[in-house]
Amino acid sequence: MRIRSITALFTALTALAALAAGALAQDRPGVVELQTNLGTIAVELDYTRAPVTSDNFVRYVREGFYAGTLFHRVVKDFVIQGGGFGRADGKQKATFPPITNEASNGLRNLTGTIAMARTSDPNSATSQFFINLVDNANLDYASSSRPGYAVFGKVIKGLSVVRAIGGLPTFNDLPFSGGSTLVWIDAAYTNDAWDANVSDTRITVQGSGTVVSEPPGIDCGTACELRQSKGATLVLKTTPATGFAFAGWSGDCNGWRRAITIDTTKGNHNCTAQFARVGASKQ
Repeated sequence: MRIRSITALFTALTALAALAAGALAQDRPGVVELQTNLGTIAVELDYTRAPVTSDNFVRYVREGFYAGTLFHRVVKDFVIQGGGFGRADGKQKATFPPITNEASNGLRNLTGTIAMARTSDPNSATSQFFINLVDNANLDYASSSRPGYAVFGKVIKGLSVVRAIGGLPTFNDLPFSGGSTLVWIDAAYTNDAWDANVSDTRITVQGSGTVVSEPPGIDCGTACELRQSKGATLVLKTTPATGFAFAGWSGDCNGWRRAITIDTTKGNHNCTAQFARVGASKQ
């Protein structure tokens, strides 16, 4: 009787553990897309070798933390770093508690990989991350005295955007001067996986105005999305609200035309339509 009870309990616990693992796996998006004002950087996450780091990164994405944060550090032929300072005021944002360093997971700081930034304390990483512009073997785990920086994924789309940021004038501190070329994250999105047959077009709106699409599917007030098969074109048209003017697109739709055509064969598109108030008196 006792043996049966223990066996039944073990079976039940095993089933619950499998259920929890399945639920966690379903809640773990395989890809995160960072929409910058220069275009999208899509990152594939490695939960197998960096589960704590990947889960931490996704938590910040889902909380909306990265929207409006700067790439505040650019070091040519080394890294670009972001995810900590707000674009609006240049101040560092409050974060969740730091995480355990997973740099000994076997992933290397190769070109196009994403890793966590930290202080001299190996277990101090919170929200800030960097993307390697070159192979940086000196950042890899070597020993307990050289704990390295935890890689948790790689760029699968937008390496040209990463390189464009890496080509900007080097800066490594805040506040920026008036002549600084700023790059920031407008929005961050999660995807279950990268689907080669489907195109997601996601629109956010800054200021006051609307965006509609031809063929229909997007009728956007502040944020909207259209998912469709690849191979077609999509025309996005902007209409400013009264008292506002169209101030340009940023992200993958970068440009000044009020109507813009997207080629869906080129993958997902994350775009921001910007509207600026006109005729406002200066304070």
